[in-house]
Amino acid sequence: MQVNPLIFRNYDIRGVVDKDLNPQIVEAIAKAYGTFLRKRKIKQAVIGYDCRLSGPSYHEAFIKGLTSCGIDLIDLGMVMTQMVYYGQYRFQTNGGVMITASHNPWNYNGFKLAIGYSLTTGPEEVQELRKLVETESFFKSEKKGEVTKADIKEDYIHDVLKRIEIKRPYKIVMDTHKGTTTLFNPEIAKKAGCEVIEMNSGMDGSFPAGTPDPTDAKLMANLAKATLENKADVGLAYDGDGDRIGFVDEKGRVLWNDVAVAIFSKEILERFPGTKIVYNTLCSQVVKEVIKANGGTPIMWLTGHAFIKAKIAEVGAAFGGELSGHFFFADNAYGHDDGTYATLRVLEYLSEKNMTLSQLYETFPQFISSPEIKVGCPDDKKKDVIKDLSVKFKKDFANAEITDENVIPGDDGVRADFNDGMLVIRYSQNGPYITVKFEAVTQEVFEKRRKYVSDMLHSYKEVIWDDPLCVNIDFVK
Repeated sequence: MQVNPLIFRNYDIRGVVDKDLNPQIVEAIAKAYGTFLRKRKIKQAVIGYDCRLSGPSYHEAFIKGLTSCGIDLIDLGMVMTQMVYYGQYRFQTNGGVMITASHNPWNYNGFKLAIGYSLTTGPEEVQELRKLVETESFFKSEKKGEVTKADIKEDYIHDVLKRIEIKRPYKIVMDTHKGTTTLFNPEIAKKAGCEVIEMNSGMDGSFPAGTPDPTDAKLMANLAKATLENKADVGLAYDGDGDRIGFVDEKGRVLWNDVAVAIFSKEILERFPGTKIVYNTLCSQVVKEVIKANGGTPIMWLTGHAFIKAKIAEVGAAFGGELSGHFFFADNAYGHDDGTYATLRVLEYLSEKNMTLSQLYETFPQFISSPEIKVGCPDDKKKDVIKDLSVKFKKDFANAEITDENVIPGDDGVRADFNDGMLVIRYSQNGPYITVKFEAVTQEVFEKRRKYVSDMLHSYKEVIWDDPLCVNIDFVK
């Protein structure tokens, strides 16, 4: 079958609806995954989908393809991504499918495919699936797989709440941005004893309020305003499928998620002194400094939830996190990214310390930091752009500590660390765009780094400034 090879990304499959993906292609991908499972003697899987408009038809097509391979399916219906992971444990199966495009715009969709409990495909497995689709070398079963429907909402809620003890009630503003989290997170927070003020409630897979993406400065600014207006203790935002989160403190300050990685690292290290903490290359220097100040071992690694999860397992870390808002707790949870659990964990920690979120944040080293900036760049050109940029980058910052593929094998960008901040640029693994972040201690240096990034990006005609995938480009436009 002919299919756009670029939809097979480093750790998931993702493309544009009715262009890269349609029910026939989805069914073929499902057959490839079914063949993948049968090769590993796995004959059962859980499946779920988020609220995107294409979700129901892709869900139907995926079930058709998987069952043709003799895979028995437990259909969880419309759920958050972490509920598919939880479903694997609940029903004791290595197989799992989540139909979602996470934080991409409404006209994208895709698939997170399990290769074990809480673990999803990496580069080798994704390319194995691609070859199966292209050659149509599918396993054919004499017996069709059976489909059983299961509603795990109450089981999931019980499982999350039993792991948490919040010692005081909190008033929170929760922006579900009309995504799938609308169905679950407000109810769970209320059951945890919180007063919840909902923003953009109700569910609409066309995302009329804008793409649910807690790295978007405009989305977070609206949340910050609502947090102040309601005199709330904290503001919380989620992505479309619920595995990512964003934070605002009671003073209306947006705390980018590398700060949240530092917060969770401090909490973990108070209980597990000396443990390893994994974080991605886009994170602020505050993460490394907080980990070292609290006696931990910082491990910077590849960006991407699949890579971070795998590294946590490899080195035996108690926690890991990413700038994008994926947090992985391996102490009292399953080790996969779960925005709902992360919500409750931060409230639990604040209640234990008897501190506000701003008080906790102000104990950390302070940087002036950009959000994660995303600028469009075609999939077939973004790697070459970054490769060329890296050469200039290393020349311009010859005295900086450079992190690239020579330091982290397989890295998709280049990072320069200075004695007063950092600057990083990389290509995305899950979309046709480039991501950038920079920081400094003083406003003057911050502005110099902003200008450097802006001039650098504008020097490439391959960069697309008017694209639905662009986020926070006002910082460098």
